[in-house]
Amino acid sequence: MEIVVKGMVQVAGTTYRIVRIERGGYDVVRVLDDVVVGHFRSGPQVEVSASTIDVTLLREIARVAIQGAKTTWVGRSFLG
Repeated sequence: MEIVVKGMVQVAGTTYRIVRIERGGYDVVRVLDDVVVGHFRSGPQVEVSASTIDVTLLREIARVAIQGAKTTWVGRSFLG
């Protein structure tokens, strides 16, 4: 599958790039230093995996990305 930049989101004053890396899977890249800060999967439940930031912040980034239509819709809900 082709890697596709889905858009940008801003959370807590920082801009993140949302990159689809697989079906339902997205990397979150901090634009300031071009570092992957975590990954999330969309589906019936949203799953997050933080690498260099707090999981709560990554969950908020995923929520903003999903609500801002920066992901492909696959019938998911976000309980967070």
